[in-house]
Amino acid sequence: MSHKFNVLDTVAKVQPTANSVRPPKIPGSLNSVFIAKSGTNGHETVFKFNHRDMAIKNAIVAEILNDNGVPAPRINLYSDGAQWCEVYPLIPGRTLYECINNGMSNQAIDAVYNELLELFRRMSKIDWRAVENIHGIHTHQVARTNITDVNNRAIAYLFSGAVRAVNNGDIRERGLYHCGITPKNVIIGPGGYVAGLIDMDEVAIADKNYAFGMMAAKYQQLRGQTTPLINHYQELSGQILRHRSINAISRATNISKAVMWHMAHFGVRSK
Repeated sequence: MSHKFNVLDTVAKVQPTANSVRPPKIPGSLNSVFIAKSGTNGHETVFKFNHRDMAIKNAIVAEILNDNGVPAPRINLYSDGAQWCEVYPLIPGRTLYECINNGMSNQAIDAVYNELLELFRRMSKIDWRAVENIHGIHTHQVARTNITDVNNRAIAYLFSGAVRAVNNGDIRERGLYHCGITPKNVIIGPGGYVAGLIDMDEVAIADKNYAFGMMAAKYQQLRGQTTPLINHYQELSGQILRHRSINAISRATNISKAVMWHMAHFGVRSK
């Protein structure tokens, strides 16, 4: 995906009354997300530039999540030639990342993760077979696209191969999950509740333990262990999780993210 976006032209065509355009407070690795403010009502709209197939997949899965009680953006698609853009109303609130950095208490953080566990339980009930033929919806495909954009194709194929291997377990463990439930992708509303999950790129058909391990990775950093999170989910859902697998996935996720961050910031990119 080209990192040069026709931002102002796209915003002007989609939202002619917009009077300002800005990046979010926490921009992603590709700087592909922008927020436009309307001149008539002050409402803010998100414009996320993306690959065609990823944008289409994201619009579909966002609708599915909402239909199953998981708050996500209601995405409209805009295309202008080869350039595709996801357009949706900004979810009011702050990211969990911002809240933690601003001194959110451990008790409040735990309350948020309790909500996230319930959302994860709802995702576990979604019939993934109904969407398995959507292009790019499997988690190794998502990983390949995202890592190619941030780093390069060789690294992407290496990591996506590992992701595919981890997700090739029991078919009964598969589901449609948000595999990027991190503090940067969780919006906390004014009342302190989870108002929405963002970054639909990370929604994919995945093994339940893999998806849980991805969510538990940041919790592991915050608390030093994943056991309380796993135990709470098992009590809440009545489902059994593989503790060792989740701990291994969480550790590997934290290590691989650190490695890829250094690669991306020290010039290891595709040309």
